[in-house]
Amino acid sequence: ANNSVKYSGLKNQGCTCYMNSVLQQLFMMPALRKNLCSAEVPTVVRSSGGGAMAKGDALVGKKISVHWENGNKYDAVVDRYEEATGMHTIDYCPVQLATGVGHHHHQQGQQPSTPPDISSLPRDLPEEFILSEGRPGKETGAFEIISNNNRALVVATNESSSQEGGHPESKAQETAALEVKESPDESSSRKLLEEVQRTFVNLDEARGRCFDPRSLVEASHCLKLEFDVWQQNDASEFAMKLLDRLEISLKKWSPSHFRYLAHTFGMKQTKQKICKECGLKTNREEDMMNIDCQIRNKTSIHEALAGMCEDEIMEGDNQVLCDRCKVKTNTVLRTAISALPDMLVLSLKRFDLDYTTFETVKLNSRCEFGEALNMKQYTLEAKEILEAAGGGGTPEESKSESGSMMDLEESETKDGSDEDPLSVLPDEDYEYRLAGVLVHAGVAQGGHYYSFIKDRTSAKWYRFDDEDVTPFDPSSIEHECFGGKVKKETKFPNGHTHTVESEQFANALMLFYEKVKPVKFDSAEEEKEEPAAATDALMEEEPKAVVDSNLELSNGYDVFLPEVRKSNSTHSWQSFLLTNEFQTFVKEILDLCTGRKKPKEDDRMDITPSSSPLPVIPGTDIDSWRLGVIRMSLSFVFDVLFHLPLKNTALGDWSKTLMQIFSSSSEITAMFVSDLAKRTHQVYENWIRAYTMECPEEGSRRTALQIFSCAISSLLSRPSEQTLLQNWAQSWLTQVAERERLMLNKRQHVGAMPTKLEAPASRQLEDIANIGVTATSIGIILSYLTELIEVSPRYTQANIELCFFIRELASTKVPTEGKLLRDAMIEAQFVSRLTCLAIRERSHDLLKHVFPGASASLEIIEAISRNETHSSNILHVGMNNPGVNGGGNNHASSLMLLEAIGCVLGMPWVKQEPIFFETGEVNRGRAIRALTPRAIEALTAVFEESKPPSSNGMALRDIHHYLQRCGQNVPPQRIDQIFARHAIEEPDGSKLLNLKGFLAYYRDAVHNNEYQVQQELHAFGFRPNLTRRNNDARWYAVDESNGQKRPYLLREGIAIDVAINHSALARIHFFTEIGLQALFFLNFASSNSKCVAEYLLAVSAYGRDSRRVMFEALDYLHNHIGNWVGGSSDGYPLIIMIFSILTAIPDDKQLERINTLMINDDREERRIGLMVMGDRIIREYPNNYQARAHAERYLECIQMIQKQRAISNWISRNRSYCAWMEPETHPETAHPLQSRSDHSGRRGGGHQNMPVHLQNHDPNAVDDSDIDDDDSRSDDEDSTREIVVKGCGVPEINGVYTRAGAFDGVPKYSQSVRYNGRDEEFSLFRCRLTDNTRRWYISIVPMSSHPGTTKDIDFYAAVPSGNDNIYLPPRKNWMCIPSSGGIMPAPEVYPRTIYDEGDDNQGPNNIVVDQDQTGYL
Repeated sequence: ANNSVKYSGLKNQGCTCYMNSVLQQLFMMPALRKNLCSAEVPTVVRSSGGGAMAKGDALVGKKISVHWENGNKYDAVVDRYEEATGMHTIDYCPVQLATGVGHHHHQQGQQPSTPPDISSLPRDLPEEFILSEGRPGKETGAFEIISNNNRALVVATNESSSQEGGHPESKAQETAALEVKESPDESSSRKLLEEVQRTFVNLDEARGRCFDPRSLVEASHCLKLEFDVWQQNDASEFAMKLLDRLEISLKKWSPSHFRYLAHTFGMKQTKQKICKECGLKTNREEDMMNIDCQIRNKTSIHEALAGMCEDEIMEGDNQVLCDRCKVKTNTVLRTAISALPDMLVLSLKRFDLDYTTFETVKLNSRCEFGEALNMKQYTLEAKEILEAAGGGGTPEESKSESGSMMDLEESETKDGSDEDPLSVLPDEDYEYRLAGVLVHAGVAQGGHYYSFIKDRTSAKWYRFDDEDVTPFDPSSIEHECFGGKVKKETKFPNGHTHTVESEQFANALMLFYEKVKPVKFDSAEEEKEEPAAATDALMEEEPKAVVDSNLELSNGYDVFLPEVRKSNSTHSWQSFLLTNEFQTFVKEILDLCTGRKKPKEDDRMDITPSSSPLPVIPGTDIDSWRLGVIRMSLSFVFDVLFHLPLKNTALGDWSKTLMQIFSSSSEITAMFVSDLAKRTHQVYENWIRAYTMECPEEGSRRTALQIFSCAISSLLSRPSEQTLLQNWAQSWLTQVAERERLMLNKRQHVGAMPTKLEAPASRQLEDIANIGVTATSIGIILSYLTELIEVSPRYTQANIELCFFIRELASTKVPTEGKLLRDAMIEAQFVSRLTCLAIRERSHDLLKHVFPGASASLEIIEAISRNETHSSNILHVGMNNPGVNGGGNNHASSLMLLEAIGCVLGMPWVKQEPIFFETGEVNRGRAIRALTPRAIEALTAVFEESKPPSSNGMALRDIHHYLQRCGQNVPPQRIDQIFARHAIEEPDGSKLLNLKGFLAYYRDAVHNNEYQVQQELHAFGFRPNLTRRNNDARWYAVDESNGQKRPYLLREGIAIDVAINHSALARIHFFTEIGLQALFFLNFASSNSKCVAEYLLAVSAYGRDSRRVMFEALDYLHNHIGNWVGGSSDGYPLIIMIFSILTAIPDDKQLERINTLMINDDREERRIGLMVMGDRIIREYPNNYQARAHAERYLECIQMIQKQRAISNWISRNRSYCAWMEPETHPETAHPLQSRSDHSGRRGGGHQNMPVHLQNHDPNAVDDSDIDDDDSRSDDEDSTREIVVKGCGVPEINGVYTRAGAFDGVPKYSQSVRYNGRDEEFSLFRCRLTDNTRRWYISIVPMSSHPGTTKDIDFYAAVPSGNDNIYLPPRKNWMCIPSSGGIMPAPEVYPRTIYDEGDDNQGPNNIVVDQDQTGYL
């Protein structure tokens, strides 16, 4: 808004400009505004403002119905009232569930199930706010006291307060309120009046830029507009229905104000019927508040008014029955205005029906109107005078041939008569001046409304366009409002002019004319007058309202003016407090009071009184006044400053300042954490709740929670606090152990796990009155966090910030203090609660019983939650919405939860470290990203490890090997592009990819796929926080004599990493183990971060009996084995991950876990190992095709985990269990050269036939069906890099084939050569046929397709040999396919490592890159 404009705008709710433009027109009528705002309504029935502000503590104990912006009402009980802030604390009543809610399966024909029992769910947190104001996105500020039919509830709720004396005046008002009766129509009209008063008072008195009339929009539902109030409507329709509706409430409660409204807008239109035979005149009056002007084919407003008042002769078949003649006669029908208002509203009918298309169209034709308007000639008086001046005869004698009084007036003038018959009517009684124009810009189906309005005091004009109010030049009204067509000329440099004529879509829809000489309104006289005639409907229906003398009345100014003035005051002091100067002042005060800055000698002063009270914190050396100043400063920061949008630099400065204070002063830290703990028992002043659940600024939330975490960590350096927290943790351990004992014995009903200590002997540890003595402030805070976890599913943004706070607390870097804090969180069951929060209703039944709040289903949560109207980042995680598949924000929330769990368990390295930041620059609309210093450091280490030791960079072959180790299946053309773009030329003429080019490649990569970069860092031993696993968890020695070593598989490395750091990890308890090893939780975790999921599973299983999760995974495998093809179906990657991690953990139970996985044989419980199940299927169903397919899928599972050393060694020692996997056990029945033309395409391996994984698949990850497994990122038994083909009849096929990814679970190889005059790529691969058999092929695979289809050009084929390694093609027995170009002799194929054991097999740092393949399979 312009600074020179004194008026405020109205916020557009999206499509409510039609409403704003009308309200601004009415607001700019000073007398009307004052009259409406001074209208009185009983205070006890007011639904907004006055009820709360006037009663104050009289509402305590009452049950009220609170209106929300989502259109619903929720019952609540007022708990207390804070006079200093004007806030009430209310407890919302539990929402009653409808029948069927919470039951996912309901069979047809069955009776609806009963609603689920939600009595075990924790109650909602209390809310504290100003009832009359509400909160954005939540309460509207409207509420009603539940009385009358619900009086018993009110009395029962208020019984205790009544016994204590109560409030006599409130009881009298309550009695009067019970006698107030309102129909639903009257109630909705009263609410509408209240919201109009609120809006007008705010516009009149507020100092802000604009006012948000959301509650008025909500109250306008009672108008029953053509469309919903939140959608676009006709402004003229809204204006008339609004005035009509206001009359209902004014009639009942403020009769004089009703009369004024009728006096201002009320007009009368008389429809006159005149018999041409006997001259009988019959009048019928209608009350109106506007004149609808038909403007089709009319060029001015005068033509439209004249057309409305034109006489119509009814003759012939249209004759009208005369009451005197008793027969139908020729009759004149006449319409005229019999009473004019002070404010004349003309509605131009621009929206009309097109009878050709029967669609509503907008008439944009030109319609002129002037600043002045004389309505004399359109009145009934004028018509009768003109009729009498025509000779006093019947109308037909006094009318011209056209039958128009206007024509008669013109004819008289033409006859030369100088006397105007209408001169007897003074013009000043009929003169109007233009005061406002409401404009519609657009078409019938949509557009925008705004207003031009004249200021009655200064005569200046303004444009009111929703929030914007700007000065307007009234001389532009013709151009802005008349409509019609406009010509636009474009002049070209050559002198030519191009003229285009177009319709003007912005034109006047409503005109507001103000009477020059308004009729004086006298409320007292009007009240005494009786209706003049029976047709005077407005006056005849005027009520004689009798208001009970005990009934307190309040007008809009009484109710809303204090609220507005308070808002103005708040705006003023906030403007002062948020200045940089004041923030600098507060920082300097803090520095002085904390001793961080020494005052100058001249500035020293001692303001401590002689009788200074003792310091607040026992044993502190800081003066009490200094603590008071520090408290005040911290209150400014966390109560005011951080709730407002601040720049990152300002947040960083405050964070640095406060963290330095807490790190340097244990006394100040103890005071702050003590206050933080005490505030958990409050509502509005609860900082932890504010910054985990309510603060709208994400940057402020994160900064505040980091500061809280720093303070808590600093406090733990005090031995006394350590002792208290240890006692608190021990009390929790005892409480949980007792709960476990009772549940396992099943001897009695056990309720939900409490969120605080309940034993009488332990309660003193959480007594806020004895913090620092017998109570621990940190323990109080941790107990409050458990309560927040239980209720967080119902609250906006609670989960992600709560998990962030828990993660920050648990990742404290100081070893002793950090472990003590994490152990306390473990004992309070943080991990168990968070696992329930992740998967909700799919948690273990035991956990659902113990933690009902965190495990409540999404359906129940949605049913009992009060939905806010603004967008939120509420965490809706669980199996129904598993992370990244549900959207980017859900993935971030889910990942935060997993990181919180990992940190509580003692693994701070699971915190995801950013690998890039945005530079602030933009290229083609895309933000430019740069690598962080930590990422550059990690990638530099990867580069040095991957390049040859004696070289400055990577050659093409090195890049190919590097990308293969990363698990990428990159075609050679892509590698050539990377090399061409980032490599540099060396002095000897060769080209190498140096470190600069390597980093440039990854700088480009983070723009396209950040997840892939993270995965490649993980493949080289980097954890999520970019720290690196110990070398013992990355490498194992191949030959200690020469120092050769090989990398562990990624999952092997994670399991070993957990074993190495086990002493620093938290203890795993009963409920924690159940939560972490639940299959649904592992599925959820793997969907969001495979690396974190693997760490969590390894931690939960290390040194523990993990057969339960192993059996659950085996059972899932057995039940779904028929649906899995080529290892690509739902659940397959998860099951392989579980098997791989559990069997890789190097503890004393590793062999037991491997035996369980491979050879367990418990048929009754279906706990059957992979080897036993495969062998059983082959032996019991030797000739069954489907059984053989199932057995091959079990073989695939074993192949996937056999890459791990522990499994490979076990198989080599237990070959007796592997006989069923020999080829003769299930011989191939198809001819080895079976033509692929017999089938629609080859099966297996190729992901063209793979179903997309819906729950576990990460869209950013490499598909498990395209490569062997995530573990194929590391060199292992199947990692032969090159294959030699020689002796082939097609000489171009001979040569060295380089590994180019994987297919059908085994490596794929290729070489590029010149064949038949073209550059071709020969591929060596294995695939599955449609009959479920496998073949190796040497083929040309089209660039646009995958191997294994009928598009391939096949030259040679071979059946896999059971005597060779399954990952390698057979050496001999290749067969020629002549039809496709194969020529005898067939080739001999073998690994290059066997053919040529040279230096090429040595990688950097003497690491073996390729070795002869070993292993039984």
